[in-house]
Amino acid sequence: MSAYYLVAKVAVSSAIYSIDKPYDYLVPEEMEPLAVKGRRVIVPFGRGNRKSKGFIIGLERCEQTDKLKSLLRIYDDDIMLREEDISLAMWMRRRCFCTFFEAASALLPPGIWSQSERFSPADMSMEEALAQTGRSKLAADIVRAVYTADKPLVLSEIEKRLEGKKTVSSVLRRLTGSGLIICTNEFDAKARDKYIWSVSLNMPLEQAYLQAGSGRYSQKRLEALECAAQAGALPEKELSYLTGVSKAIIRRMAAAGIFKLEKVEVYRRPKVRKEEAAEEISLNPEQAKAFEGIKRLLDGVPHAALLKGVTGSGKTEIYIKLIKEVRKRGGGAVVLLPEIALTPQMVRKFILHFKDEVAVIHSALTYAQRYDEYKRIKNGAASVVIGTRSAVFAPVNKLGIIIIDEEQETTYKAENTPRYHARDVAKYRAARNGCLLLMGSATPSVDSYYKALSGRYELFELNTRFNSMPLPKTIIADMREAAHMGDISGVGAVLSAEIRKNLDRREQTILFLNRRGSAKMVMCIDCGYVPQCENCSAALVYHSANDRLMCHHCGFSLPASEHCPNCGGHNIKYVGSGTQRIEDELKAEFPEIRILRMDADTTTERTSHERLLDKFAEGNADLLLGTQMVSKGLDFENVTLVGVLDADISLYAGDYHAQERTFSLLAQVVGRAGRREKPGRAVIQTYTPYNQVIQAAADQDYETFYRYEIDTRMALNAPPFCDIFAIMLTGTDERTVLKAALALTAFMDKAFKGPFSDLKTPVLGPVAPQMARLNKRYRYMITFRGKYDKRSGDFINRIVSAFYASPYSRAVSITADINPYDMV
Repeated sequence: MSAYYLVAKVAVSSAIYSIDKPYDYLVPEEMEPLAVKGRRVIVPFGRGNRKSKGFIIGLERCEQTDKLKSLLRIYDDDIMLREEDISLAMWMRRRCFCTFFEAASALLPPGIWSQSERFSPADMSMEEALAQTGRSKLAADIVRAVYTADKPLVLSEIEKRLEGKKTVSSVLRRLTGSGLIICTNEFDAKARDKYIWSVSLNMPLEQAYLQAGSGRYSQKRLEALECAAQAGALPEKELSYLTGVSKAIIRRMAAAGIFKLEKVEVYRRPKVRKEEAAEEISLNPEQAKAFEGIKRLLDGVPHAALLKGVTGSGKTEIYIKLIKEVRKRGGGAVVLLPEIALTPQMVRKFILHFKDEVAVIHSALTYAQRYDEYKRIKNGAASVVIGTRSAVFAPVNKLGIIIIDEEQETTYKAENTPRYHARDVAKYRAARNGCLLLMGSATPSVDSYYKALSGRYELFELNTRFNSMPLPKTIIADMREAAHMGDISGVGAVLSAEIRKNLDRREQTILFLNRRGSAKMVMCIDCGYVPQCENCSAALVYHSANDRLMCHHCGFSLPASEHCPNCGGHNIKYVGSGTQRIEDELKAEFPEIRILRMDADTTTERTSHERLLDKFAEGNADLLLGTQMVSKGLDFENVTLVGVLDADISLYAGDYHAQERTFSLLAQVVGRAGRREKPGRAVIQTYTPYNQVIQAAADQDYETFYRYEIDTRMALNAPPFCDIFAIMLTGTDERTVLKAALALTAFMDKAFKGPFSDLKTPVLGPVAPQMARLNKRYRYMITFRGKYDKRSGDFINRIVSAFYASPYSRAVSITADINPYDMV
């Protein structure tokens, strides 16, 4: 009778897109109990049997074959793919043109894979190894450290044993190169479970008194017994702190049977300021009508709805009421926000209503915190998830509703592989789970509003603010005359006068400028020289805080100089304004003003966003100056003035999203003013005051903007009337990248005339985007238009696979995307 063995089908990290498929591996008999679909594994891959990460996506029994390699390791933990996750990763592979492993990795918390080098003895005695080290004392010390260790060592452990001697790394490399020491790559997790020792009484208190004994520790021991009896169970560290009993004594009392020590897992949760108990939410008639209409869609059937409400109309209150309804029915919820800066305020609101059921997911958390939040969600301890883009993958049990707040924001589109849009992933999850996808915004994307008007989404509207306060009065400040007079200050006369009024009234102001740094550009007036980044096609931006010229794309920087490196002249001019320069201008004009600046330079720490916003909310600053992170979602009762310093920055960006992006930013930031009892006003500074987009944003008139924009999109044959497919080729040698792009364009033209002639669309490019070089890599883009479906997806798959089979793939990388936001 033939023997049958367990075989795992594994998606391997080392498999590139063109060879991405499940690979068969033999499951060793001792690992069979751990072999579960969705588990993470380590496997040998390729001719060199290099260790690679992977996921088990299938299991079957078959006859043994000598050609099968065996699994090296199965991760026995809770961080694994569910059946829904595997299906989602399969869908993302097709939709995002990535490998299964790349898609699946996006679904799990970061830090679960970590590769480290470990050093161990070669197959020889220590004496033989020492004989080959020559006269180097350091080499001999390293050999002794490695050969006498009871386990493989990492570099830091070797350096510690050698008491921090320098050049250990270079000598160690030489020893591994000569075969005296073996270096292996091991996979481990950066984020692990955290446990503490919990102490409780192991017997009745009276009996414990008798066994506690006498002596100088007697009184402390009695206090420890009483404390443990009152608490029931408490951490060992806390018991030691409260009673003064050392951990050693606690362990001795446990060994005597008095205490019971248990290893208990604890979760590392992000710190959130505790608030008072929540008041019952009371909806106004307009809110109540929208709530009842949306509530009817919670019927266990997939639905998509758009909640369009002016700024301050109370969309968040409707979100909370809907989630409460879902929780009554035993379901869970995911709430997506576009910016980390918005999470502190939103999390506090939700914790008031849902307590410890709330979990938070965003990139500013530590690996350990995200790991533990993931586990809380998966085991059902948290049913309401709030976070940025990646929170759309949260493994919520019985998912009942997904809410995307400010759904028009570009931050919901991933910039790196897999290039997914959170809205598309949410649609897939809503369809699979039979739940509601609710998108909310005061300025919905043109694509979403078009679908709502055409009946593909349910549409609900809130046209007034929840407290019946009027929308802010908006002033369009024409900056052209000041420019003609030679006034280059970032804060014009109109806005300056309004800031003075707010300071006199002790009211707060928010200023928005989507450019950090001190000056947009530095230029030599004598020869026209502009300092450029060495790695990117971008001018360096001057930062006064550190007196350096910096690239905002790759981080390259140079010290600022008073003379031109090109001609030697000293006539250096700083052109344009950034947030740092505006801060300096304001302090010079208003010496008494208290300013908080919120941009990428001031929010580098994990809790920076929350700390700055708390300080502003508590009235410890008169003015909040920032980039895009202050433009939406914030709600401060004393903010009565909002200023937009340069409304033209994004208006002429050169892609079809430019007008939509500009309108949304302006309308959102204007809506931060006058949200409570005091009326608000806004000042928009612009050099094109009669532009239709700026006029519509000033009037908060979305309908007028939409009619203008949808006609423009139709004329351009741009989304939502078609999809734009973009192929980007990148490499370190521009000539090679261009050759590869021309060859791929020719292949696409041939395919459109042959097997894919039914798609009938012209190929545009290759062309270098505005950022032709990014981080030392040259870029060329090829685009074509059509509708995304199985046929067009097959075409992209064909050309990407064909590229990987070509010799160009050795030096050039390829990515494919649908409707990218940044096409310049």
